[in-house]
Amino acid sequence: MDLERQRRKEEIQKALGFIQSSLPFPEPEAYEAFLTQLVCNLLDEGNAAFREGDFRQATYHYSEGVSVARYAQAEALVIPPELLESLYVNRAAAYHNSGEYEKGVQDCDSALAVCEGSRRALYRKALCLRDLGRLREAYECGTSCLLTDPHDRQVSELAQELAAKLGLKIRKAYVSPQVLSQSHPTFSSLSGPRVMDYKYQPDAAHRCKRDVLLCRLKNSDDPTWKRVRPRPARNNFLGAFVLCKEVQERQECKYGENCTFAYCQEEIDVWTQERKGALSRELLFDPLGSTERRALSVTRLLQLHMGMFMFLCEECYDSKPRIISKRSKENLAVCSNLTARHPFDDNKCLVHVVRSANVRYSKVRPLHPLCQFDVCRHEVRYGCQREDSCSFAHSVIELKCWVLQQDTGITHEEIVQESKRHWHRLEQNAQSGSGRNRGLNLKMKFVCGQCWRDGLVSEPDKALKYCTAKARHSWTKERRVLLVKSFEKKKWVVVRPLPFSRSYPQQYDMCVHVMKQKKCHYIGNCSFAHSLEERDVWTYMKNNNLRDMQQMYDMWLTLTNQNHRPDGTLVTPPPEEKQIVMPTDYAEPMSGYHCRLCGKHSNSERQWQQHISSEKHKDRVFSCEGEDEGLAWRHRFPGPRFTLCPRLEGSCPEGASCDYAHSEEELAEWQERRDFLRRKLAKARDDMLIAPNDYDFGKYNFLLQD
Repeated sequence: MDLERQRRKEEIQKALGFIQSSLPFPEPEAYEAFLTQLVCNLLDEGNAAFREGDFRQATYHYSEGVSVARYAQAEALVIPPELLESLYVNRAAAYHNSGEYEKGVQDCDSALAVCEGSRRALYRKALCLRDLGRLREAYECGTSCLLTDPHDRQVSELAQELAAKLGLKIRKAYVSPQVLSQSHPTFSSLSGPRVMDYKYQPDAAHRCKRDVLLCRLKNSDDPTWKRVRPRPARNNFLGAFVLCKEVQERQECKYGENCTFAYCQEEIDVWTQERKGALSRELLFDPLGSTERRALSVTRLLQLHMGMFMFLCEECYDSKPRIISKRSKENLAVCSNLTARHPFDDNKCLVHVVRSANVRYSKVRPLHPLCQFDVCRHEVRYGCQREDSCSFAHSVIELKCWVLQQDTGITHEEIVQESKRHWHRLEQNAQSGSGRNRGLNLKMKFVCGQCWRDGLVSEPDKALKYCTAKARHSWTKERRVLLVKSFEKKKWVVVRPLPFSRSYPQQYDMCVHVMKQKKCHYIGNCSFAHSLEERDVWTYMKNNNLRDMQQMYDMWLTLTNQNHRPDGTLVTPPPEEKQIVMPTDYAEPMSGYHCRLCGKHSNSERQWQQHISSEKHKDRVFSCEGEDEGLAWRHRFPGPRFTLCPRLEGSCPEGASCDYAHSEEELAEWQERRDFLRRKLAKARDDMLIAPNDYDFGKYNFLLQD
C-alpha cells in the first residue's frame, strides 16, 4: 500500500472518530470543509478498492460517504451535489459488478434525484436494467444518455445492442447543411469532437489535484469556457500557431492531447502570449502569483534560493573542463586564469552560486527577444546539446531572472550589486546583534527530528552532513526540528512551522485545548500556538517576514557561527566575492592548488609541495574525522604488525605501545581501517589533495604496504 493511501486511511479514521464524539470543532466556520474533505477521502478510498476488484469494500466506503453526507445535510451543512452524485453512481457500479442490479437501479435513481439528467447515472441505470431483462426501460435510459452526449462510443454501442435485441431498425443520423457550411472565423466558439468536450462546473468537488487552464473570449456571444492545453515546447518553433486541420473539418484528431496544432482560437492567443513571456499559467494557478511577481526582486530571489550572484569569466566557465575564474586582483582588466588571461569585462557572465554540502553554479544568460519563458526539458533530463543557443531557460533561477529583467528592466550589473548589498546587510545584522534577532529573548537550536522522536537531542556535526548520534541520520531540511527555551525555564520546546495562510494574521493566539491542559484534537496543522515560546517565535517570524523554517535555520547558522565548516569553507556565501573552488579546479594548475581538508590555497607549486609534505596535512589525510565511515575508534590506532601478539597468552610488557594486535576484534578493526584509509588515499590523489608522485608518508607508510 502506498504512503498516500495509508495517510488517507489514517485521516478517515481520525475524522470518523471525531464526528462520532460530541467534542466541539475548534473552527466552526471550517467544519463544512472538514466534512466535505472526509466525504472526498471516502470516495477516493472506495475508488481505490473498486480498481482492485474489492467491490464489497468499495461499497462499504461509498455507503459511509453517503451517510456522512446525509449527516452534514441534517446539520444544515452543504455538501456539493456533484460529490453526492459520484457516491451514488460509483456505488451503483459496485452493485452492478457484484450482481445486485436492483440496488444499482435504486442508487442511479438517487443520483438522478440529486443531479437531474446525469449522463453517468443514466448509463449505469441502463446497464443494470439490461442485466435485469428490462430491455425497453434500459433502451429509454440509453437513448436519454446518448442525446446528452452523441459522441460517447460506449453509450452508442449500448444503444445499438439494445435496439438489436428489441428488433428496432438502425437508421443514419441527420446532419444539418448549416453546420457543414460554417466558416473558419466562427470555429473559435465551437468544440472539436472528443477533444474539447469539456464542461466547466464551478461547484464540483475537485480531487484530481491537477490545474486546468480555461479561457473564453471577452464580449463574445459564446459564454462557454474552453480548455487550453499546455503549450507545445518540443522545439524552438517561432512561427504563428494555427488551428488543427482535422478539428476544422469536424473530424477527430488522431494525435489527441499530443497534437501541436491549436484546437481553438483561445489556445492560439494564450500560446502566443506564453511564448512572449507576457503570460505564465503557473502564476495564474497560484492565487498569490500576480502579487509575488510584482514583489519579485533580487533580495526575494536570494531569500528563496539562497546563494549569491557574481561575475565569472565566460570563456573559462564554458571550457571543458570547467574553470572557475573571477576578476584578477592584481590586474582588474583580466580574469584570474594564470595561463589564459582573458579580458574580463568583454567575457564576463552572470552566475548564481549556492553553497551547501557542495557548490552549485547556475549561469544566467542575458535576456533577448527570442527567450522562451519555460525551463528546457532537455537540460532538466540529460543536458541540452544546444547550450547557450537554446532559447529556453536552463534553470529555475535563470527563468526568474528573465522575468525580473522583463518586468523591471534591471541589468546584470545591478543584480550583482544588489546581491552584495543583501549579504552585507545580513553580515552587519549578525555582527551587531540587531535586525532579525532583535526581540527574540529565547535560546534556539536545531536538532535531528528523528532522534528527537526517540527522546534524544542530537545536533549536527561540524560538516553539517549528519547528526551526532550513532545512527548518523542525514542532516536534511525535512529532518530538522527547531527547539527553543526561555531563560526562565529549563525545558526545550518544539516550534512547528508557521501555519499556512495567504497573509500573516494580526496576532497569534494560544490554542484553547492547550490552555486547558488538554491535547489538541485538531486534524492537521493547528493554526493556534501550542506554547508561549511557539507564539513568541511565530510573532518574531511575522515581524521579520520569515516565511519558513529554512530562513530561521540560515539565521541560526549565522548567529551561532556554524556556517564555518572545518575545511574553511562556508555553507552560506560571504558578502563579498571570495575564491570558490570546484572539485574540477584541481585538474588544472592554472587555477592553483587548494586543499579541502586543511583549507590551504596556493598558486605556487613549491608552497604546495611543502604543505602536502607537512605532518599536519598527513594527519588530516589519514584521520577519519568528518568521513562517512569515520566512526570513533574502539581500539588503538594500527601498528605496523597486522597479526596477533605472540605474547598475548601471558601479559604483554609493552602494553598499549605494542606493535601487534591484542585481540581478534582489534585486529579486524585494524584491517578494516587499513582498507578504508587506502581508499581514502586513492580518492585524495584523484582530487589532488596530495601530489600524485608523493609516496613518502612518514609514519603512515606501513598502512600502504601489503
